[in-house]
Amino acid sequence: MSLDAMKRVADAEAEARQTLQDATNEAKQMIADAESSGRAFQEKRSQEADAEVKRMMAEADAKAAANQEEIMHHAENQCAVLRAHAESRLDEASACIVERIVMG
Repeated sequence: MSLDAMKRVADAEAEARQTLQDATNEAKQMIADAESSGRAFQEKRSQEADAEVKRMMAEADAKAAANQEEIMHHAENQCAVLRAHAESRLDEASACIVERIVMG
């Protein structure tokens, strides 16, 4: 083989090695970029999920407070009705007690 042919083979091999090295470096960079993008996407989604959870919790707290207010109002009304009913029978109960004490 001539010296010129050997140099062309060596040059071709060197170029192939360089092409392989460039492709390897590019692949590594693509992987690093994908990992970085994935982490950024995951962080963004995590923050969005946290914000959604906070919004939902605030909404649930507001509904719970409204329900609590409604339940308390209903309970107060029931207490007032029971109290009014008991007070209307207070004289009758007193008379019954006095009668039992007196009649023995």
